[in-house]
Amino acid sequence: MILEKNVTAKILEIARDLTQPTEYAMLLQEIINDAMDITNCDGGTLYIMQGGALAFMIMITRSKNFCLGGDGQPVNLPPVELNSTSVSAYVAREKCTKNIADVYNDVEFSWEGPKKYDALNDYHTQSELVVPLINHEQKVIGVLQLINAQDAAGNVMAFSDEEQTIVEAISSLAAVSLSNSNMINQLQELLDSIALSFTDAIETRTKFNANHTRHVTEYCRGFADFLTEKAATGGDNITLSDNQKAQLIMAASLHDIGKLSVPLDLLNKSDRLDFRLKEMQTRWKWLLTDLKVKYHSGMIDEEQYKADDATYHEFIEYIEKVNKAPFLPEEDIEKINSINSIVYNTSDGDMIDFITDEETHELCIRRGTLTQEERKQVEKHGVHTSQNLEKITFGDKYDRVRFIAGAHHEFLNGSGYPAGLKAEDLPCEVRILTIMDIFDSLTVADRPYKKPHDKAGAVRILREMVGEGKLDNKLVELVAEYFEKAELIA
Repeated sequence: MILEKNVTAKILEIARDLTQPTEYAMLLQEIINDAMDITNCDGGTLYIMQGGALAFMIMITRSKNFCLGGDGQPVNLPPVELNSTSVSAYVAREKCTKNIADVYNDVEFSWEGPKKYDALNDYHTQSELVVPLINHEQKVIGVLQLINAQDAAGNVMAFSDEEQTIVEAISSLAAVSLSNSNMINQLQELLDSIALSFTDAIETRTKFNANHTRHVTEYCRGFADFLTEKAATGGDNITLSDNQKAQLIMAASLHDIGKLSVPLDLLNKSDRLDFRLKEMQTRWKWLLTDLKVKYHSGMIDEEQYKADDATYHEFIEYIEKVNKAPFLPEEDIEKINSINSIVYNTSDGDMIDFITDEETHELCIRRGTLTQEERKQVEKHGVHTSQNLEKITFGDKYDRVRFIAGAHHEFLNGSGYPAGLKAEDLPCEVRILTIMDIFDSLTVADRPYKKPHDKAGAVRILREMVGEGKLDNKLVELVAEYFEKAELIA
């Protein structure tokens, strides 16, 4: 018996609820509760088609205050196979509704399951209305099973034809809503998988950047959750909306996609000289051999030979050492330039530079392994990131991903790259991504040109960058608080 006086208004209300964007679990709850409310029934089960069988999603018995699935406890029951003799399997196979007045007197289907439930819970299942959920492609995506319709006095009765018609209409709306929700989820999974494939492409390209994108993404995700938890305690705390968090995480997973366009020899450059060192070592080996020739042919005496040999070995060891040094002070730069002035006169009368001007240029890199020219090429990856992401249609949900990802090397004082943006141009998501990108670069152990910092050391450098006007002070302090408990990712 339908208790609602204005059935049309109730159906319209249900239709509105089922077409509103909502979480999948909440949508399932709305479907079964709306159907139970409008028929005033005591129980219900909602199945969803998964892997060719009907999986239990929600089970409710209101008179027993019993609920599994949805917002309640998960339903740990085996799925109903479509070839079984249960009424739900039949309804799914045949795409038809079954309205049964008294299940204990029904001989068409097996009622073993309901009878076991009744025996265990001091209950009596009497009437059932079982309706397939058929989507716009005429595929059964689930089954709605309602139990024990009641009159105004609470007496159990059969489901009326009117109730059956209304529940079938609700089921049609529910099927479309579930299909749309599934489609949205599938599109989200597709976008996530595309981002993951780009991450793998970036990280497998060079061993010196192997886990950076994954680290930064997880740090951003964890920090966003931390901000939400902190905001719940009250006070003037920074927080991100669900959409801001989603855009930040997506941007983090794509922020280095532009490195796919950077020459691999630059990404893999582990020291200043790179491949040139082997060429130099071959030249030095020949030079030392020629020095012996000069000595044995009488062109130089033993004292001169030993002095020159010792000097050249000292220079070779020195160059091999500074080639891998994290930082070169001014005295090293001066010494390298002085070695550059040395020219060796061969036994044949030729003149050979001990180190060439190009090699000197490489060796005189003060910090890191890249020359200014090489660094500019690498820094273009921010531009390449924006250009590559232009080709992806993100939609309204991720409308700022391209900007956030492409701006992760910008600083508040305008000294960053590639566009020299300033504080007023950089929203919270960009500021967070920038901090986490720097933090991981400081703490990661896979960079051959530097030793990793611990968390305290990385935070100290971030604070120094705040003092230089580059980073957001409040966010850096929150990051410091976050990493007091959060572990570094291996």
